[in-house]
Amino acid sequence: MRRRLSTYHLFTVLLLCARIISSSSFTAPKSKHHNHRRKSAINVEPRIIGGIVVATGATAAWWIGGAKDRENKANYAEYEALQRERESLAFVQPKDEWPEEELSAYNGENNESGPILLAVKGDVFNVWKGRNFYGPGAEYHIMAGRDATRFLAKNKLEEETEEEKKIELNIAERANLEVWYWTIKNKYQFVGNLSGYDPKSTEM
Repeated sequence: MRRRLSTYHLFTVLLLCARIISSSSFTAPKSKHHNHRRKSAINVEPRIIGGIVVATGATAAWWIGGAKDRENKANYAEYEALQRERESLAFVQPKDEWPEEELSAYNGENNESGPILLAVKGDVFNVWKGRNFYGPGAEYHIMAGRDATRFLAKNKLEEETEEEKKIELNIAERANLEVWYWTIKNKYQFVGNLSGYDPKSTEM
């Protein structure tokens, strides 16, 4: 709305200036020489009026262009404030050890704005920023609130049977896990270590 009003004002000013120029009567001064500058009836040189028009147009154009920048900055400030609020709501106090049974309370189902925890290779991360991936109803929600190591290693979104859980990860699965681990580590907040994790189960 502001940009439309500014554009309207610009055209109004330009129209008025154009009318002034067109309605002004220019008369040559009584002199035997004809190289004197002509002046309008309002005693302002035409090039000055033209300069006013150009300056007014430039100022109006600057204002219209700047309005978009101001709008973008205001929107970004609002986004930043919202992110700080979300981060505050999703905060969880880091600690040295997390028993896996404690993680289940942080699967995102009890608090839609709260933290979401998952473990990968013995590290526990708060993945609240990826709520659209790990929150209730999301594609990877099965990994939330638990140790997601084997899910990621196998690229599976289904529960393993008890027999499958006993099979060690092969070299290809461990390599795949490394990629997932560093992706999550570089993206989400580390909040502690998973109790009882055996590093040999995933080492290359």
